[in-house]
Amino acid sequence: MVLIAALHELGYATTEAHVNFQLRGKDSDDDALLVKKWCQDHDIPFLEQTVDTKQYATLHKLNTQSAAREIRYNWWNSLMESNTYDFIATAHHFDDNIETFLLNILRGTGIKGLRGIPPQREYFIRPLINVSRSEIETFSNEYDIPFRTDQSNMSDAYQRNKIRHHLIPFLKEFNPDLDSVMRHMFQRIGLELKAWDFNYEEWQKKNIIQENGNYQLQTGKEEFAFLLKWLEEKGIPWSLAFDFVSSAQAGSGKFLDYEEFRFSRTHHGYYLERKQLPINIRIEQPGTFQIGKDEITIEKEPVENYNKTLDPWTEYADFNGIQWPLELSVVTAGDHFQPLGMMGRSKKIQDYLVDLKLDLHQKDQVRILKSGNTIIWLVGMRLDERVKVKPGSKEIFRLYYKRG
Repeated sequence: MVLIAALHELGYATTEAHVNFQLRGKDSDDDALLVKKWCQDHDIPFLEQTVDTKQYATLHKLNTQSAAREIRYNWWNSLMESNTYDFIATAHHFDDNIETFLLNILRGTGIKGLRGIPPQREYFIRPLINVSRSEIETFSNEYDIPFRTDQSNMSDAYQRNKIRHHLIPFLKEFNPDLDSVMRHMFQRIGLELKAWDFNYEEWQKKNIIQENGNYQLQTGKEEFAFLLKWLEEKGIPWSLAFDFVSSAQAGSGKFLDYEEFRFSRTHHGYYLERKQLPINIRIEQPGTFQIGKDEITIEKEPVENYNKTLDPWTEYADFNGIQWPLELSVVTAGDHFQPLGMMGRSKKIQDYLVDLKLDLHQKDQVRILKSGNTIIWLVGMRLDERVKVKPGSKEIFRLYYKRG
């Protein structure tokens, strides 16, 4: 009520958007009536949304507070999409900021959580964020601005209320000037965070290379804070990433799987990728076949057109004795083949890849083409000795793999 009264008095064109959460029966309705009447008396447009919050919470599997937050922010965002408004002003004040700071500490937070509630986030603004609750109450009494108290604010059922009623008074016993100290601290953290964010952005530009939706990261130990923040933004919990990055055992070839992500150490840094579904494509006859963004082409070629190529993604194979269907799949433990040029000696594919010094994510992307139990092509790397084109070959095929 004080916020909209102040904005109105200062001459801003305002609209009041009130949500009736239907959580306190008649009290919720009386709240809405108070705001609506005051707005009508002062020619301020009034919008109201009434929602059964408990039903919404059950439907979306949320607690009541989270459901209420989602309801109001969804509505406010939809109002902004109408292009009628410039900002959404919320009445968060300085006491809210202290409570949020302490909540974040109790939950475990980084430097961003120590800043508290920022004065602005995109089109959300908090004009009263540096004004204390007592100052707001004094203003309300002095200018006869009516308000109603939400009785749930008196209950210790919520952690924020416990902090407000017990922890903050306790801290003020140690330092009666707590508000002044916190105000200075928020200013300092805000300035230091700006500098940190600037360097974080510069680090991203220099050290992250995007590859088909995956990421190659190059960073040193002194920049682990940036790496961990970036991983957290991608959805990997900070503590989980920290344990992996700081582990002496997490050398090249080790990985961390979390939900749809795989994070691994490489010879030159790290790699973050979305885990790929197992590939097992059955190829009944020659043609071109799609595998996600990739494709493989197998086509019969006149023997006289055979022309050795240096392109690793193109091979010519003698299909004498090859049985259809073929199968394109990923490498599994125990797979072996006879690499071209090794005079028929067999080698485990895993050992072959180790010899190439490939990073884990590169090994994960390797495909094999099989005929029955015989691997005829380690795709993009080496043909099998048994299908090489020989003098006298009568039926050859061109194999071509195109990376997305």
